[in-house]
Amino acid sequence: MTAPDDKERELKLREAELKAKERELKLRELETEIYQEQKRVGINSPEPPLYRTKKHQKSDTSIQKFGKKIVKFAKFTGFVVVGIAFIRVGFFVGMWITYIGLASIIAFIGYQIFLKDD
Repeated sequence: MTAPDDKERELKLREAELKAKERELKLRELETEIYQEQKRVGINSPEPPLYRTKKHQKSDTSIQKFGKKIVKFAKFTGFVVVGIAFIRVGFFVGMWITYIGLASIIAFIGYQIFLKDD
């Protein structure tokens, strides 16, 4: 018979071996996924790229930044001016619609009182 310590040691060894095998399998799966993605994208080099490269974008100068701010401010100002114009036109049109409505109500009441035959 083996001692309980030997069994525990043996179980720990097997567990460690299983974990190592699982890690190897996961790494192989990841490698195959990477290579399949590279084939799909069109990269045929045996070495995977370490990072994706990007074209360097020049940073804007202070004049360009100021110009962009001016354009944004002009757009905002135009939006506000157009909004105020719509409000004023709405009030003007609404006022005339109200005048016409009141005049027609007064005319209808006058017709009912004075001109309608019984």
